[in-house]
Amino acid sequence: MPHGKHKPLLADTLAALLPTPGQTLLLRACLLSGAAGRQAGEAWLQQKPELGDILKEDRLKGLFPLLFSAFQRNGVEVDTAFLTILRTASLREELRARIYRRICWEVLSTFATAGIPIMILKGAVLADTVYANPALRHSHDIDILLAEPDPSQAVRLLSSLRFVPLRQAGDLEWQDLQFVHESGLPLVLHRHPFRLPLYNATTAELWTRSHRQIIADIPASILSPPDQLLHVCGHAASCSSRESLRWVCDAWLLIKRYPNLEWDILLDGALRNHLALPLSITLSYLVKELQVPIPAACLQRLHTAASQASTLEREIALWGVRAGTRGRFKTLLQLSDDWRSRVFVLKWIFLPSPAYLYAVQQCRPSWRLPFYYFARPLWYVVRSIRRQYQTRWPRRAKSGNLSTV
Repeated sequence: MPHGKHKPLLADTLAALLPTPGQTLLLRACLLSGAAGRQAGEAWLQQKPELGDILKEDRLKGLFPLLFSAFQRNGVEVDTAFLTILRTASLREELRARIYRRICWEVLSTFATAGIPIMILKGAVLADTVYANPALRHSHDIDILLAEPDPSQAVRLLSSLRFVPLRQAGDLEWQDLQFVHESGLPLVLHRHPFRLPLYNATTAELWTRSHRQIIADIPASILSPPDQLLHVCGHAASCSSRESLRWVCDAWLLIKRYPNLEWDILLDGALRNHLALPLSITLSYLVKELQVPIPAACLQRLHTAASQASTLEREIALWGVRAGTRGRFKTLLQLSDDWRSRVFVLKWIFLPSPAYLYAVQQCRPSWRLPFYYFARPLWYVVRSIRRQYQTRWPRRAKSGNLSTV
């Protein structure tokens, strides 16, 4: 983060959003080239005493094809057992990518023929636009932003393509609809780019700035580069999916692919969508740990905006941290290196603002507020017990692999 007279409140607390030092070394091994990439790869291999430790990190296996490609590119020597695992993961992802792209082609061509305006998001776009090979970017599902408020026609089209809805839309109140293809591939139909209404202030402008790009061999609408970067980092700040670390690779490659990225549009979007605080954390990490070339003036303006974040923006940033495994209250308090941050975290835990409860908990009408405040400690106890249960008897992670692969 740029050095200023004061760090933004919660700057250290929100470091829980970021990869650990060991994960950062893995990311360097995946992304850097030449001597720096080779040194990072060798250092990461040395810090892993047992192959079993690597295989236990299911959420990181999606990086194996990228890691395999980087090891080959940088001449990193790998022992036979792990090399076999990396090669197998890469071949498997190549097979999966073919099926994934075929289904994407069916979806995009069907919507285009029907004349329904959609925007394809996330993995399907990034795999085709910023990665050297689409198979290097594991995509868990297909994400589509729908322009029309009524999803009924889109639902019918998806049903004709052998997608089964997991729940029905409720008139105009829907936010996203989840489907699963007969192959096992999930698809999500989004009404807005982000889950929280507070982060969707400029949704209409996304369409006016959208680009046309060939995705899965079909011309499709995609977010502009600055909007894509904001979307990647915004999701990383608010969803548990950040623990796959794909967001770091996506952001790193996006900036590399678009060296003349319109940073003013990114800053404007961050400010108007109330994302300046988490974006300052994520972009500062990319600069410090992965040498991403982001203009210093952009970071300084972002730092200033983050320092002026409202109480609600800070509370929602903490809510986003809570989505991940490093978001436990004890961890947040340990990371808070000043008394103001600790007081803010404690207040948010036990007495969040009404605006926060309205925005996140959808606490309406206002007379319900006392009941929410009363129930919060009990809810924390239940969540703690559930976390302990999941740690002791972990359920099998959802990999998103197609059943046909």
